[in-house]
Amino acid sequence: MRYDPDRAALVFAQAARIGLQSPPAWDGDRISTATFTPEGAYLGRVLPGRGFALAHDLRAFGITRGIPGVFERTRVQKMREKWDAWLPSLSPGDQDRAYRHRGVERVLMDSERAAIHLLAVSPEVLAAKSLAAAITTYDGIINARANGKAMDATYSKTSLTTVAQAFSTLWRAGGLPVAGSYTNIPTGAVHDRATVGSWGGIGDPGGSDKKYWRTIGYGATSAIDWGILVDLLVCAGNINAAITTSQSITSAALTRQYGSTAGAGVMVTFEVTTALGTGTGTFSLTSYTDQDGNTGAVSQTGTSVASAIANRLVPTGAATDVAVPWIALASGDFGVRAISTFAFSAAHTAGVIALNMAYPLAFIPGLASNLYVERDSTTQIDGLTELVNVSQVVGCLTWYLQTNSTTTGSFRAFARTCSG
Repeated sequence: MRYDPDRAALVFAQAARIGLQSPPAWDGDRISTATFTPEGAYLGRVLPGRGFALAHDLRAFGITRGIPGVFERTRVQKMREKWDAWLPSLSPGDQDRAYRHRGVERVLMDSERAAIHLLAVSPEVLAAKSLAAAITTYDGIINARANGKAMDATYSKTSLTTVAQAFSTLWRAGGLPVAGSYTNIPTGAVHDRATVGSWGGIGDPGGSDKKYWRTIGYGATSAIDWGILVDLLVCAGNINAAITTSQSITSAALTRQYGSTAGAGVMVTFEVTTALGTGTGTFSLTSYTDQDGNTGAVSQTGTSVASAIANRLVPTGAATDVAVPWIALASGDFGVRAISTFAFSAAHTAGVIALNMAYPLAFIPGLASNLYVERDSTTQIDGLTELVNVSQVVGCLTWYLQTNSTTTGSFRAFARTCSG
């Protein structure tokens, strides 16, 4: 298949920017998210905090120059070979320095980790993480679905007004499922598949089974640049955007876990629920608990634009940049367990926002309007995507969309799942 080099380069740059501007969950807990072409072919993995690992070389797409934050397959492989040849020549003491220490954990800097570490000219790096699956063959999928363990679900949302190149959420859009809502601060509420507004029709696995995506796809009557399927773990509404005093959130405790620790890979964003007033806002999580259970952490500063419309996600990126919705955490943190307090340092004249603590499950680039794009995880290199880990409860699933124009259009999605 022939690709438009300019369009392909834009997609790769956007994927790298999403990774680079996300908290460093790849460095911290080997968490990554597979990415696919609109035709369903495996493209690579978004590495939160590090960039984008491309499963091909850029020249395969007609691109002759490197793209910041994009790690090409051949370059990574060559660096891996050099590392494998070099490591045995080290003294025992130098070999010990090739380990990454995190508390009592001692993780070998293997060739893949070292390769991207050296190519990025950065501190230590951990490899992408794939969750172990109870179903390990395609026959297992066929058997599970043939024995009543298939659950397929549709999703249909009415059009929302958006801002081109910015992320919005479909959580409160009407349709199927019906519009969701938020429980006010303090505390908010844990969300799961039973929460009103969650993508329904996908039940908990039951017993010792696990739950997996088989395929997931979407289409809209407007062009979508990126669709991010997320699990809304904890949400809290009624955060006042017009005051600069500290606001107590005391978020409910997480009940689902995807990484090796609670909170690993959990991102934080905010939905505008009442349009913001004039003035640029600046805000931060003034006290949160990180992925290791350390309390009192303070995030970096996020921004919100004047007169931001409802359903838009903040923080927002610069006008010339990809508007990655996650707030940047304190240096070294790669996830959030709980949030205690929040404050605007520069407030708007009006407006209300709602906290979203979310775990991204899939990044899917879009095409033009009125086209359906689908990823088939069973035929791709990353294998099945597990819907729950540690917990046996399917999450509260919804979509974040980066639109190409000023509307989401009528949005449709379809998923096939199985248990086993």
